[in-house]
Amino acid sequence: MEPRISSFIGKRAYLIPCLFLAASMFSVYQANAQDVRSSELLDYYMKSRSLRLSNRISRAAQYRLTYRAPEGIPSKNDSLRAWIDEIQYEELKASLPPVLETFSVQSWDVISRLRAASFRDQFARTQWAFTGSNSRAPLDTMKTADLRARFESEFGPPTMTLAEIGYPDSLAKEQIIEFEYWFVLNDSINVIVMDVNGPWDRGMVLAADRGFRSELKVIKNTFLEQLVLDSERKPFTDYYFNYDQQAWYLTGYDGASFFDERIVRPDLELGRPAIRHSEQGSPQEDDSVDINQ
Repeated sequence: MEPRISSFIGKRAYLIPCLFLAASMFSVYQANAQDVRSSELLDYYMKSRSLRLSNRISRAAQYRLTYRAPEGIPSKNDSLRAWIDEIQYEELKASLPPVLETFSVQSWDVISRLRAASFRDQFARTQWAFTGSNSRAPLDTMKTADLRARFESEFGPPTMTLAEIGYPDSLAKEQIIEFEYWFVLNDSINVIVMDVNGPWDRGMVLAADRGFRSELKVIKNTFLEQLVLDSERKPFTDYYFNYDQQAWYLTGYDGASFFDERIVRPDLELGRPAIRHSEQGSPQEDDSVDINQ
């Protein structure tokens, strides 16, 4: 009996180390399998998050991805392209009409009151373009009454005043014109310089044939700038209708000072008022005269 037991133990004794080895290998396999599953789970999470972020960015940019401008690679063809561009530029330049010379006033003719009837139809047919006193140039910031006195010295009395234009009582404010000077420049260009806001305002409005619309500022500056450079003034007296007050004034320059005198509604059929002259001597040459006093 004892030999059989010994034989059984001897045959199976070698199984014990094998069992321990198998148990150890199974533990290692389980650990490796867990590591593999953890790595795959992390990789899946990162891919999922990247996809989610890309979708969010795409929706925010309305599915338009930002791009960078292409960067050119230096090449010998660059000089060839520049040569072709220069040829095309010269061809385009040659096809354009020649540049006109800067407009200049060669001659001017002021239309007096007595000649106005002869030019009335010519000026009535003119399609006008206007430029107002919308700059800080001296010509646009000077008192209108001061400019009127300078016009009197340079060009004589206006072509039209309220005595010829008529009563403005029934007109809208923007339709009232206090006086007008009519000119013909360079023997063909009709021009009107007018006061539309009264002697207490600044600057004047210039109108010319709309065919010379682009030259309005040039005409105004080159033609009328002489009035700013020359400080000489000449006495004048005009009727002035103040729309806001609905009142009439006798306004002007007497050779020494500017004046405004409120009057009753005048009889325009009697013509222009008599010019008032000062007994104090020569006209003032100070541009800062306060015409409201």
